[in-house]
Amino acid sequence: MSRKVRDYFELVSPQWDVMRKNFYGEDVREAVLNAVHLGPSDTVLDIGAGTGFLTEAAAKIASKVIAVDLSRGMSEEAIAKMGSGNVEFRIGNVESMPLQDSSVDAVIGNMVLHHCPHPEIAISEISRVLKPSGRIAISDLQEHSYEWLRKEHADLWLGFRMEEVAAMMKKNRLDNVKVDALPSCCSSMQEEQQIKIPMFLASALKRDSRERKLVV
Repeated sequence: MSRKVRDYFELVSPQWDVMRKNFYGEDVREAVLNAVHLGPSDTVLDIGAGTGFLTEAAAKIASKVIAVDLSRGMSEEAIAKMGSGNVEFRIGNVESMPLQDSSVDAVIGNMVLHHCPHPEIAISEISRVLKPSGRIAISDLQEHSYEWLRKEHADLWLGFRMEEVAAMMKKNRLDNVKVDALPSCCSSMQEEQQIKIPMFLASALKRDSRERKLVV
């Protein structure tokens, strides 16, 4: 990820939990966790974990959560809030993650892709670290035209077309791909007017390369 993105989140990290509540609500977290079907024996990777919006809830279900974020400040806020427990915090880039191949059972993330210089590389990295038959569920912004978000919130992409996200997933050994609109929107303020940007939820399974189709 870019220095611009890292610097932005370092700056806002002390206020992020308050800021985030104005952008999106708890229903987004519920949708992501429902889609990924976590179990008590799972090792889960939370990409762009921030101050623990998804991490904290996942840690109550899974055996272990690895929370990766580019910003040390955001990770420190998360640790101060929830402690470590069964969560391992790592500073890292989503496009080059500090994890071994096929090392996690599930990947979750919220509002990460639009901060990635190369979203397709991020999807490839997610597929790489997932175990065969592992699950992914991530939420983000649908395509929009609010250019000012590039400056105010260090957005690198103005959301994504849902079919574009589905294509990136299918290209990277992910099956059962589903990309649907969320009932939630991301809200923000511009010149004292509230805008609402539709969000999506993308989920998939990693193909098990050991599986062979039965030839009749």
